[in-house]
Amino acid sequence: MKSANVKKLNFAMLILFPVIMLIFLIVCNIYSLNLNQNITRELNIFTNSLSSNIENRYMEMVSQYFGEQLEESDKAEEITNLVKQQVRLGINPNLSNLKFSVEQLIGNSLLVMTYVALFLLVLMFALILFINYTNNSIASNNTTIITNTANNINNDNDISIIEEKETKNKKYEDDKDLSKENKEYIDNLPTIILKKAEDKKLKEIENMYKDLVAEIKGSKNEKALEILENIFSIDDRNYMALNGAGILYTKMYSKNNKSIYFRKADKYYESAISIYDNKDTLNNKGVLYSTRYGKENSDYDYNTALTIFDNMIYSSDKKDIILLNNRATIYLAKYNITGNNELFENALKDYDKIIELDENNISALNNRSSLYFDKYKKTNDIQLFDKSIEDVRKAFKVDSNEALSSDEGPIYIYKY
Repeated sequence: MKSANVKKLNFAMLILFPVIMLIFLIVCNIYSLNLNQNITRELNIFTNSLSSNIENRYMEMVSQYFGEQLEESDKAEEITNLVKQQVRLGINPNLSNLKFSVEQLIGNSLLVMTYVALFLLVLMFALILFINYTNNSIASNNTTIITNTANNINNDNDISIIEEKETKNKKYEDDKDLSKENKEYIDNLPTIILKKAEDKKLKEIENMYKDLVAEIKGSKNEKALEILENIFSIDDRNYMALNGAGILYTKMYSKNNKSIYFRKADKYYESAISIYDNKDTLNNKGVLYSTRYGKENSDYDYNTALTIFDNMIYSSDKKDIILLNNRATIYLAKYNITGNNELFENALKDYDKIIELDENNISALNNRSSLYFDKYKKTNDIQLFDKSIEDVRKAFKVDSNEALSSDEGPIYIYKY
């Protein structure tokens, strides 16, 4: 196959190169003819101009020295014409010789170039023929060598084939002795190895995530950021770590009120949701917008957070305590700003539902206490004050430490 391709290539060169050389010769001749015509035309213009200039200069000299004699002579015109004629006879032959010499030089150059090109054409044609002949000879010798080698190999392989068959038969008998369980294990070995590696990686991330949650809850932001960096170096698309990063930056935004922390938290929540759309991350995103509403009183943030909480609560049969708490808390936040009694009733309804589901829920008790107290400040209704105190007392009975840690006012609850 390779030899046939070489022959085709040589044949193509054999045809193509002479054609190219002929085209080159034709183009050169056309160019040379045009060049010769241009030079001849320029020489004619030059000689005519030169002859005219010489005649004029000569007549100026004659006029300068013999002007008065010519004016007084009856044959002045005849003498002038005679002088011009003699000048032409002295100049034109020399100019004609010059033109002839130039034309001859151009013609000789063209002829030499043509002969050189023809020589190169013949030389290349002969060279291609020689190369083609040499390749054919080499291909023929290679074919002979390959044929002889193949025959020798066939003879040598007769014994090898027999031995190979015996080896295969023996191997087949050995394979029969393998148990079915061992075969399945061997077949599944790559999958088992990959699964073990993946399980190890997930276990490592889970342990690191537990440490991350502990650092976030302990407000150790620098340590939490370091753990996050380590997790992302293993798997930068782990949705738990992305959710944890969102919580961390939400807490940092809540404390420092820097918009860059809000943007980072929102970005991490969106990345987590794009990988695994679950209610935990959506809840935390709602907390993020609720937090900004408490700082900037933006209706957009309020509506965004409330929409998230409403949708998630309805999809969880209205029994998710954390979602109910967060929705009630954003109602409470807007009630403090607007004094709208409907918001008070909505918040109270959600807190009551939580306490109905879990009577010892400290977050709900503390938040409901804040709700009663905020309305008491607006109405001076002593009954609301008593209800607020009652909820605080009950929260202390359940867990005094946790009740004291919630003295900052109504809190939102994250889902880790």
